[in-house]
Amino acid sequence: MTIVEVLENSDSNIIRIFIVRHGQTDHNKLKILQGHLDISLNSTGEKQAKILAKHFESIPIDYFISSDLKRCKETLEPVLEIQPKDVKYTSNLRERNMGKVQGMYLKDALATYGENFRNLGETEIEFTKRVEYEWNKLLDTDYKNIFLCTHGGVITRLANYLNKDLGYKLNHGLDESKLRVPFNTSITVVDYKRTTQEGLIVDFGNTLHLGGQFEVKDQLLR
Repeated sequence: MTIVEVLENSDSNIIRIFIVRHGQTDHNKLKILQGHLDISLNSTGEKQAKILAKHFESIPIDYFISSDLKRCKETLEPVLEIQPKDVKYTSNLRERNMGKVQGMYLKDALATYGENFRNLGETEIEFTKRVEYEWNKLLDTDYKNIFLCTHGGVITRLANYLNKDLGYKLNHGLDESKLRVPFNTSITVVDYKRTTQEGLIVDFGNTLHLGGQFEVKDQLLR
């Protein structure tokens, strides 16, 4: 997989959306399913957010949009200290609601309900529909650089939906198998051309700002 440098977009024909996963929480660390639970960042997540903010010092953002859950709001705080702007916080960008398994350890959810435990709450269609609604609104703007802060499950579902269902192309070095749950404060970059209405997933799950390329081992964890 080729990792590209995350850079500002200066082309007025392109909308560049930087999709960032929130920083680490204790639930992430302990492998507890979060879903819609409103969990704060832990000390590692706070450090990740500060490093992320430093990276975006050189990338002027026109518009910020985020999940309304604390772990995303707290991830944005140091970024907004550098680039003070209003933010649209919306429940449409929350993690998938997984019903009764929220708050359970991943191992217990698997033992009790099997690998389909995510289907005990919000359906995949409902989940995709609310995220797509916000995405489409972003494509109908004049912005060149947008910062979107959300959750691992949202990023994974959105990237696969854009690629497989809407025909967004994958940049050189990317393939479908890499569109998996990304690391905390990873950066995924998507470009959309206004004139041709074509999309390109430029990069996925980039963590070079954290000092290396890191991946999530437990892909069932949300």
